[in-house]
Amino acid sequence: MASTVLVTGAFGQIGKRCTQILLDRERTVIAMDLRSDNTLAVERELVAARHPGTLIPAYTDLLDAEAVRDLVATHRPDAVVHLAAIVSPLSYRRPALARKVNVGGTENLLAACTALPRPPLFLMASSAAVYGSRNPYRQPERITPDTPVNPIDQYGQDKVLAEAAIRASGLPYALFRLGGVISPDTHTTVNGDSLLLMRSMPGDNRMHAVDARDVALAFANGVDRQAGIAGKVILIGGNESYVLTQRELEDGLMEAVGLGRLGPSASLPGDPSDDRGWSFTGWYDTTEAQALLDFQEHDWSQTLAWIAETQGRTRIVVRLLSPILRPVLRTVLKVQRRLEGRGPYADPWTLIEKHYGAAALAGAD
Repeated sequence: MASTVLVTGAFGQIGKRCTQILLDRERTVIAMDLRSDNTLAVERELVAARHPGTLIPAYTDLLDAEAVRDLVATHRPDAVVHLAAIVSPLSYRRPALARKVNVGGTENLLAACTALPRPPLFLMASSAAVYGSRNPYRQPERITPDTPVNPIDQYGQDKVLAEAAIRASGLPYALFRLGGVISPDTHTTVNGDSLLLMRSMPGDNRMHAVDARDVALAFANGVDRQAGIAGKVILIGGNESYVLTQRELEDGLMEAVGLGRLGPSASLPGDPSDDRGWSFTGWYDTTEAQALLDFQEHDWSQTLAWIAETQGRTRIVVRLLSPILRPVLRTVLKVQRRLEGRGPYADPWTLIEKHYGAAALAGAD
């Protein structure tokens, strides 16, 4: 049993829920994150809950190699859950910093762990972005752990490079490639960049979603299952109810917040003849992952109900206004597409490159 676990990104969407599970299991959690109003608030919530385990907050920057080394040497964790990252679309806006954090920060953590007399199990949150553009007409099969990586954006490439560093480290490891993680937190971070990313994606793009609570459980279970998972790529998606199209996912979320479904006209389709004209995630075969980690506890309707419950009175107001808001939003989306000069197909990476520059896409390295 891993009695001491280091969790990076410990106060984020997945991290805070994983930390809570581990504390409930009476573990010592070294909760590593950056200090901010949000992370301090999550720390206070975890402390106030009086979980039986021991919480040790550690506000340490992954880019400070010496501080990371000292933290790891002091606490000597039995397992590491590495969740911290700069994800898209922020990574598109700041690709150089994202590379430093996502790859360089991972390398700093690995170096600190390899210096321990007993190497910890290293569990990394990777991403479906490593698979790049998945054309469902030419690639109709489910993604498996053996599916080759082919990143199309810089975030996916960051994850491929970080995975390679982990494999080369000599540590026992498992690579958790996450599908589209959904929680109420997702809506608190909606901004112009995230809306552009959603707008760029084909409505008929395959999206394998997963409840953030189930992702947290997968990592919490994984820290004690080294014998079964070491050296594996594990696909973290929800059960079959989460096998969706992008349009189905967005319409489900719109219903949850009270707006209602926008329907097919809110999205452009993908081009069946263009392998570059699609996005992640594709649909996972999660059979092995579920057998190994036993984490799929929710279904899509429960995730949507969770989101709806957190909206409070706002949802009531939005539902009252929804007959007016829906047609307005459909019109706005059509006007935006016209102003962006988009054709009959979504062509997401052309739009993303136009908006953020070529550095948002995967490079030659």
